[in-house]
Amino acid sequence: MPLPVDSRPKAGSEVAALPKIAWQAPQKLSVEGVGSMVPLSSWASPLRVPLPEPFLAEDSAMLDLPQASPWPEVTTLARAASWPQGKDDWSLQAATLVEPPPRLEGLVAAAAAALPQKPAAPAPGAVKQALPLPVGMSMCSVDVGGTARTRIEWRIDDLVGKLQASMGRPLVSPPFSALGLPNLRLMVLPDGRDTLKNARSGERKGLYTTMIKKGPLFGALKLKADCLDCAAVMSVNLSVGGVRAGPLIYDFSDQAIHGVDDFGVDWLKQTDQGGSLTVGMEILEVHTQISSC
Repeated sequence: MPLPVDSRPKAGSEVAALPKIAWQAPQKLSVEGVGSMVPLSSWASPLRVPLPEPFLAEDSAMLDLPQASPWPEVTTLARAASWPQGKDDWSLQAATLVEPPPRLEGLVAAAAAALPQKPAAPAPGAVKQALPLPVGMSMCSVDVGGTARTRIEWRIDDLVGKLQASMGRPLVSPPFSALGLPNLRLMVLPDGRDTLKNARSGERKGLYTTMIKKGPLFGALKLKADCLDCAAVMSVNLSVGGVRAGPLIYDFSDQAIHGVDDFGVDWLKQTDQGGSLTVGMEILEVHTQISSC
């Protein structure tokens, strides 16, 4: 609080010293229920303040439990699922369940049914199921000369529309595998007789449009095998619609593409009523050179 104006000391006047006050010790208060005296400065310390009463109820269920087991004892499984000795597969039936917990019998059965089970081994002599073929591709077994052979077909929907969009570039089938040979492809080339190469550049587009829409269309069918693990020699038949060429022997160790340039028929006459054309091949024999693997 500021001093009054007339009570402030003037310049040059002496200021009286303040009287000395003796320091007093902290007062001691008694805590209710405790006979000892606690200093006032230690009153806020929780370590120095005794607890009045235990906070746990005397009849608490937790106090009745033994210290070694914090949870109540429950009925457990007598033996866990184990691997049967001398067998590759396993089953939950190897586990013996003894007295499951009350009201949990259904839960144990549902959990056992939800676990993944190993599929059963195929019977001896069973044929492995082939992987699904791409859309438009099909594979079957046909009789060729009294012997069952593998036939692969490629159905080209809207042949004229696809040739119009490709503008002379080859049509390539989706990759497929047959008889252990991976990444095989069939290729259709619309100008098997090189008619467009002999025409002038300004006339090629008109000639190509007339050829694929009105005919005659002489195309080439080739087989591409550029990802073989070993060099292979194949004997095949190639077909366009109802026309077949072969047997043809191709050595894919020299080059990756082989086929027939001219089937001698108008391809437009081999299409069905919907404008689709089916081309295919029949694999007769495959000889693999082990030394090249």
